[in-house]
Amino acid sequence: MTLFRSVLVPLLATLVVTPCPCQSFVPTSPTSVTTDCPFARQSTYLFSTLVSQPVEQSKYIQMMAWLQDNGAVINDKIEIRASSQGDGYGAFVKEPVAEGESLFEIPRNLCLTIEDATGDADCGKLFTQLIEKVGPGGNTVAMAGYMAKEYLISLEDEGLSEDATKKSRWGPYFYTLPWRRGVNNQEHVLFWEDERVETLLVGSLCYGEATSLREEVALAIRILGPMVSKPIQVARGKITNSGFRFPWQTDDRATTYVDARDVAEGLPEAVKGAFVCLLTRSFQDGEGDEEKLVPLLDMLQHSELPNVRHAMRTADGAVEVRARCDIDAESELRNQYRSEEEETMPYSRFFTRFGFVPGITEPMEDLLRDKSSIFYPQTAEV
Repeated sequence: MTLFRSVLVPLLATLVVTPCPCQSFVPTSPTSVTTDCPFARQSTYLFSTLVSQPVEQSKYIQMMAWLQDNGAVINDKIEIRASSQGDGYGAFVKEPVAEGESLFEIPRNLCLTIEDATGDADCGKLFTQLIEKVGPGGNTVAMAGYMAKEYLISLEDEGLSEDATKKSRWGPYFYTLPWRRGVNNQEHVLFWEDERVETLLVGSLCYGEATSLREEVALAIRILGPMVSKPIQVARGKITNSGFRFPWQTDDRATTYVDARDVAEGLPEAVKGAFVCLLTRSFQDGEGDEEKLVPLLDMLQHSELPNVRHAMRTADGAVEVRARCDIDAESELRNQYRSEEEETMPYSRFFTRFGFVPGITEPMEDLLRDKSSIFYPQTAEV
């Protein structure tokens, strides 16, 4: 992901957007944990260890049905079951697969790309202005804003019948993603409280990059909040699309009227979740620096010895996934997201970006507390 802090800071003072009445900047920041207890700093981890929350298998089955209903081609040999790695689910083959055999094809309209953000009916013009002012780094910010908006809107669709009109088309996919800490064992520094960062990362090889990333995302939240809050409030029935409110339309938690200029409830957390998804699950989109999310492909487990390969079809932008080698029946499909041997991706940076260390099953908190050489520079004995 392109670093964008240097251009977001001045943007806070210069960006002018006018299409809807909710465009006033409301500052937010990562959650801070404060306490007067003298032992809280040493014992924070005892009360906030990672609790894994696997996504239900039915959500993946619904996602696959949604993909197929909208043009994806999925090999009948593929099924979703509990992964052999971690607490979540993975994709397996029920029967042997020959090298080069097609496993699935995801059409471009089912991949989440920057075109989805800039072409969005609600906020596309605002995202385009953002990208024009920020440059390449603005693509990631715009995609995160679009994802956060669509995710919160999609929550309004839960429980509706299959035939009901949905407010967001991305629900079946978004319900499988890690929008908060612990979902599918996701451990990412963007989900951490300030106290946890200062307790576990100070002095580590991760600290500088982790704090810089968190500051960048905090700045992005300040910009995105006013941009995307109005359509979320409309979807929730808080306001009408024109901004009009009936006298009885009050906030559920208070007696004051809902103000369209307020940042929508849950948006800061959703933006963080969107950035985590983009950092941990995105793929290069074509030859440039743009990113995209590819449903189903992004749920495959990482391995230094992958058994699948994928490529974007030039003619129509569809993503084709094929067997890299002969695959035995009952095998889990594995993809290589980043080479573990890349000099630019040491384990400490792998953790900062992806939230885990390849091949390590021990909780990251334990390794950090134990000053593991993965995270802390070691001094040679004299």
